[in-house]
Amino acid sequence: MEKEKLIMNRGKETKTMSFGLARMRKALAGEGFRQNFRCILIAGSTGKSQTAVFAEQLLIRAGHKVGTYISPHLEHIGERIRLNGCGISDSLYYSEMARFKKYSLTYFEKLTAAAFMYFMRKKVKWAVVEVGLGGRLDATNVLKNEISLITGICLEHTEYLGGSVPEIAREKAGIIKKGSMVIIRPGGAESDIIKKIAASKNSRVIYASPVKSFYETAFLRENYSFACAAASAAGVNFKKNYFPGYILPARFEKRKYRGIDVILDGGHTLDAWREIKSEMRKIPAPRICVFYALRDKKIEEMLSLSNGIFEKIFCSSFPHERAMSKSELKSRIGSRGVEITTSPQESLMKAAALSPKVILCFGSLLGGAYLRKKIWNAGK
Repeated sequence: MEKEKLIMNRGKETKTMSFGLARMRKALAGEGFRQNFRCILIAGSTGKSQTAVFAEQLLIRAGHKVGTYISPHLEHIGERIRLNGCGISDSLYYSEMARFKKYSLTYFEKLTAAAFMYFMRKKVKWAVVEVGLGGRLDATNVLKNEISLITGICLEHTEYLGGSVPEIAREKAGIIKKGSMVIIRPGGAESDIIKKIAASKNSRVIYASPVKSFYETAFLRENYSFACAAASAAGVNFKKNYFPGYILPARFEKRKYRGIDVILDGGHTLDAWREIKSEMRKIPAPRICVFYALRDKKIEEMLSLSNGIFEKIFCSSFPHERAMSKSELKSRIGSRGVEITTSPQESLMKAAALSPKVILCFGSLLGGAYLRKKIWNAGK
């Protein structure tokens, strides 16, 4: 129970969140941090973690020693720090964090500072680092990154980043350093803002043109194209037929439940919902959705855009500081024909009882982690 409580209380990253770089710089300087590695820093609204892992794999393939920092973790805190493609142990991570207890840092800052110290000591050649939230004032932005990669941007975390895509784009473009390389997708609504900021810092914009790959979904293919652009900017000459096989859990992850195909996806934005619906249309009906949500997500808009793709939608929250009660869910969802349940497990059981062709589990990466642990990793 203590382990599960720790896993599901990851919300303290936002609960204790406080933007600014001064605390991080002071703590790292106090511990003798000197950046001795090159860095790719990744911001954006979706796909950051998988893009980071793809970039990591391409750099490793080229013979580099690579440290990777992603968030959040699904089951073990050691998932956040990867050395040459392998996560570290939880006990090692906690020992790395212990040195920062004497500093007035937020939880995420301690996680991040520990990762950077670890990379320094391990003398990695490249660090591939995922921004936590935003970019300009995120703890990761203390690094000197010669490559800034910004994935697609949509309306998310508006209470922190601003109420429009241009405002959010400006925050995320805050990771761009003078004279660096900036990778963006061609044609995005945010591209003009990013290009203007890059020009003001004498930084070169590189478009992540689509790269042909075997990946099943459009969003994984885009993640791979971003990673290829980053690896090329890093000077890596990789074989174009090399496609990393490791896909992070809860990224269109395929499972079985009582003999029924299940797709577990951690998407939680409107853009991710639109993308996942496009993929679901390729699968024959009947299709059922198990939707789980936290209070700060745009559940009303997502569920109103289901457009008859699913024969039935079950919706619940899950244990978290931003969880919603059944009554709160009912008041927000209204009369959309969605059945509210007490938990994702109940939703999944009810979905399976209808014998659909496929069940989509969607709405939150943390919710996906919870369901994974309860259903498929129970007892581990």
